[in-house]
Amino acid sequence: MACTIEKVLADAKVLVERLKDHDNAAESLIEQTTTLNKRVESMKEVGTGIPDRNQEDFAELKKLASHKPHAILSQENTQIRDLQQENKVADGERGGRRE
Repeated sequence: MACTIEKVLADAKVLVERLKDHDNAAESLIEQTTTLNKRVESMKEVGTGIPDRNQEDFAELKKLASHKPHAILSQENTQIRDLQQENKVADGERGGRRE
């Protein structure tokens, strides 16, 4: 593979374009972060951490979270009953003897 000046220059141009793209992306992220920071600061000044439009979503998520333990317990109870049934069947097949 021959390395020519033209190849080096072409590669350098590609790298410069990538750097420009990354620079533009970084500038965009800085602008978005600044805007978000201003929104958070204004929320702090108003005294609310959650905007009004998200109160219902927050309440719904909180409600769903409270149901999780019951669902897990119900599933565990079903698994325990299944295991107890398997033990009864296995115990019956052995004629009640312990091995």
